[in-house]
Amino acid sequence: MASGIIEKIRKFLAMESDELELDANESVEYQSMAEKSKSYVVEEPTRRRAPVGTPGMVKQEIVVFQPGAFNEAPQIAEHIKARKTVIINMKRTDKDLGKRIIDFLSGINYAVDGNYQKIADTIFIFSPSHIEITMINDIDSMPGDETLFGR
Repeated sequence: MASGIIEKIRKFLAMESDELELDANESVEYQSMAEKSKSYVVEEPTRRRAPVGTPGMVKQEIVVFQPGAFNEAPQIAEHIKARKTVIINMKRTDKDLGKRIIDFLSGINYAVDGNYQKIADTIFIFSPSHIEITMINDIDSMPGDETLFGR
C-alpha cells in the first residue's frame, strides 16, 4: 500500500530519482516507473533582457547651448529643471553676460540638487544629481587666455 501512495506522489511531483528510502530495511526502486511515466518539459518564454547594471535603461539626453543673449537662459533652465545634462559653450558670450547666465543657471541647478562643473575656459556642464561629474585634469592647469571668470 505504501508503494501505491509513493507512486502517486512521484507521478504528481514528476520525481526523477533512482530510489526512495522508506525506512532502514525497505527501499523502492523507481527506475522502471520513471521509464513508464511521461515527462513534461516547460519552456520559459523568451524575454528581451537589458544589459547587466542598467535597470530599466532610461534614455538620457545631453543638450548643448551656445547662448548669445540672456533671454536664452530661461530655455536652458527648462532643460536643467527637466533633469537633462546641459553643456554650455560661452565662447560667443560677453564676459559679464556670461557671469549673469552662469549665476542664474547655478541657482536653478542648486534648486534641483544638480551638479555643476567648469570643463574648459568657456564650457560648463550642468547635470542632474544621479550623474556625477569627475574631472581627471585640473581646469586651472589648462593652457589658454583669460577665462570667463578671470582666473
